[in-house]
Amino acid sequence: MTTDPAPSMCPLLNETRHLIDCLGYIDSTTDDDASMKKLVQMQIQQQMALMPTFDAEAYLAYLPAPAELDFETKEMKRVAAGVALNAINTAKYRVAAPSTGLLKKSQDLEAQVAAWQTATNNAMVAIEHETSRILNLEMANKYGANRWKLHVGVLSGLHDKAVSELDESKAASESINVQRKQEQTLNADKLWSLERKRDELIRKTQYIETACEVMEREVKRLKTA
Repeated sequence: MTTDPAPSMCPLLNETRHLIDCLGYIDSTTDDDASMKKLVQMQIQQQMALMPTFDAEAYLAYLPAPAELDFETKEMKRVAAGVALNAINTAKYRVAAPSTGLLKKSQDLEAQVAAWQTATNNAMVAIEHETSRILNLEMANKYGANRWKLHVGVLSGLHDKAVSELDESKAASESINVQRKQEQTLNADKLWSLERKRDELIRKTQYIETACEVMEREVKRLKTA
């Protein structure tokens, strides 16, 4: 006898486990029997109708809720409300002198100085940005190769671990299938014998019922004669 499988964490599987009933290694009567195939399909549809309906919002409710970050919460609310994302202001990254028209319109010396100061600040920001880019490129040129080699090594280790876990899962699944096949094939003769005995009893029952009906009709005929 096989032991019952360990209950799954998913409640949907636990609720429908009792609906799964199949002897795949010896149930071969459907291969060439169209009526049997139709009957099997009908039973499958009946079993599927008994299964609970799929709820897209609640089917993962049994899992613990992920930790929420304030930024993610705000973004989710913004997306849910349909609010557009604020565009990034790129004006401060442009290096350009104040327009001649702006300087001509502004007769205030302080306003002109402020305009030039803004342009100067933008130029300083751009210079700092380019300096940072140069520094990053120099660091990437010096350390990037080794850094990527290390990263590739980590990814390779993760890949090997995933492959190992996959192989273990496949081996466990194959072991279960082999065990099921052995159990089913060892008991196949007994099951087929019981099936033949059942069919024989059904035929005998039908024969007896037919004989009883004939005798009842004969008794009624004799009573009315």
